[in-house]
Amino acid sequence: MTNKTKFVYAYLLSFVVFGFSNASISDEINQSEDDISLAYEIISLLEKRHYSKKEYEEIYSDASDIYLERLDPSRSFLLEEEVLSQQAQQSGDKLLNSQLTFSFDLFKIYQKRYEQRSKLHLALLEQIDSLNLYQDSKILVDRSEAPWFKTEEELVNLWTSQFINNVIQLLVNGNEEDEVKSKLSKQINCQRNNFLQTRNEDVFGLFINSIASSYDPHTSYFSPRRTEDFEIEMSLSLEGIGALLTSDCIYTSISSLVPGGPAEKSETLEADDRIVAVGQEKDKELTDVIGWRIDDVVNLIRGPKGTKVKLEIIPASSPDTETEVIEITRGNVKLEDQDAEKRIIDLERNGKSFSFGVIKLPAFYMDFEAYNKGVYDYKSSSKDVKNLINELKKESIDGLILDLRNNGGGSLLEANALAQLFLGGGTKVQVKNSDGRIDRIGRIRGFQSYDDPLIILVNRASASASEILAGAIQDYKRGLILGTDTFGKGTVQRLEALSKGQIKFTESKFYRVSGGSTQSKGIQPNLYLPSFIDSEEVGEGLLPQALEYDQIASTRFKNFNRLGSSLPFLKKMSEDRIEESLIFDHYQKLISLRDERKDQKWISINLEQRKIKKEEYENIILSMENSLREKLGLKTFVSYTEYLDREDIEELDIEEQVLKEAANVMADFISYSFQPAIILTKEAS
Repeated sequence: MTNKTKFVYAYLLSFVVFGFSNASISDEINQSEDDISLAYEIISLLEKRHYSKKEYEEIYSDASDIYLERLDPSRSFLLEEEVLSQQAQQSGDKLLNSQLTFSFDLFKIYQKRYEQRSKLHLALLEQIDSLNLYQDSKILVDRSEAPWFKTEEELVNLWTSQFINNVIQLLVNGNEEDEVKSKLSKQINCQRNNFLQTRNEDVFGLFINSIASSYDPHTSYFSPRRTEDFEIEMSLSLEGIGALLTSDCIYTSISSLVPGGPAEKSETLEADDRIVAVGQEKDKELTDVIGWRIDDVVNLIRGPKGTKVKLEIIPASSPDTETEVIEITRGNVKLEDQDAEKRIIDLERNGKSFSFGVIKLPAFYMDFEAYNKGVYDYKSSSKDVKNLINELKKESIDGLILDLRNNGGGSLLEANALAQLFLGGGTKVQVKNSDGRIDRIGRIRGFQSYDDPLIILVNRASASASEILAGAIQDYKRGLILGTDTFGKGTVQRLEALSKGQIKFTESKFYRVSGGSTQSKGIQPNLYLPSFIDSEEVGEGLLPQALEYDQIASTRFKNFNRLGSSLPFLKKMSEDRIEESLIFDHYQKLISLRDERKDQKWISINLEQRKIKKEEYENIILSMENSLREKLGLKTFVSYTEYLDREDIEELDIEEQVLKEAANVMADFISYSFQPAIILTKEAS
């Protein structure tokens, strides 16, 4: 599957539609009249109220492709002739009926083949001692764009190679032969039993969400069960580790960490780490969760506050064969744990001392319940940031850095309120609804709480409300935007009740005051700073069926004229510092190594070659790390294991280095570019 068609499903935000609920093994998979009626209801709503206003006949072909990608992403079960047997081309209701029937029929074929593969793997498990683990052959890592096989014999050959690859991976990872047999047996049977629990509603969910995703990636159907889960997840008092999980139907991975949650505080988990086993604190053996339903994995990880959970993970920075076991104490994951936080960075430059305030804002949070009740002192990010600014003012800061890195957004009201702290009155963002109406958000008059030098720090994971704030600051020429291009989510979703379940659909788009959308394009910073986030893997524009960037007319807004004319000079000084930095150079090499490994298309089915590759990779990482540490005068490591167990990770953290460079840019900004005078103009594009 390409980057643009890879589907991951964040459990706490969007349940994987291919999750299976409890059902009898003997249940028949057949669409019902209720399914057809519900499909009509959903499609009718999307045709009338989705922002794109597309008719079903416009998107059904895309929906069919998405269904195939989600049903058989590795092209390991269906044959070419089955995929190409399209239903008769019809129109209106008959088209939907035939699509639904065709989708259920394809699932039944997939179901039959899945059972065949499970039986084959169990048979191979009995013959594991006689398997050839030293073959002169390779297996394709990503089969999403490979040709569909034409015969069942080809499928059987692939399934056999996949099984041998699994054996090799476990052996390279240090498992003994008995452990390999035990783990594979549990994995095969677990996956099979899980699959056999499929119900009609699961297949319908897969079908209807393929249609929903054809409108845009943020439109989806929630079944009644998923609706209940969604309400629990949106609660302000959850007990767990505070991690958003995704699944590729094989591995459950860490999508992101909830700021202030137990997982983030433990500093043992990172985005893209894959979970292979889970256990409780008293368990001697962990439960293998490879191939499990994501909700079952979540149920194992969740638990009462104060208890511990053990996770065996494949770290994102390690080879596929390298795992480690970590332990996290569960806690309450509350809104308050995502509070804005402040700190001060002191800097010496050319004999002058600077003191910069830094406010880290993980999310645009707001206590909606208290707000709707009219409570005066309700909790909100804008109130917290305002209080922190006042505290920093008392410490006589020379400038403020608002850190929005990894801030995925939140309340639109809060984005507007925060922008007002720096801009005062005026429109902050424009919103175009599905009916074409354009609303301008922002108070006519407003008090500006902070009028001194300002930098907004963003990265590829800064999205939605973060982009609204950064875009307004940039358009008003009030401060500098530093970092990378942002995520590019410029759409608004609405949740609507159905006769059965709920539908979340896109109804509006955001536009900057200058007229450009934040959709797909995001915000481009004034100065680029390094980031370890892969921009070729992350971003709204990479998601299938993402709405396109466009523009509307600009609106009236101020020009604070705070940037002066020295941006090229500031950029040159920053680039020179980055080029001379040992740590930035080290991370650039790590990025190059990551990209090189990412481009690896084939993997050897040879145990000895795999062991050699693993050792080569570990030696490269160890050599790179020791080279950096020698130059910095730090202790070097004798082995890769010692490197993994290092304690001074924060000392060389790339995110901290980016923040320090932002402080250096602020010093340059104050010295050479910042203009305090306000000039009122009418901007037009």
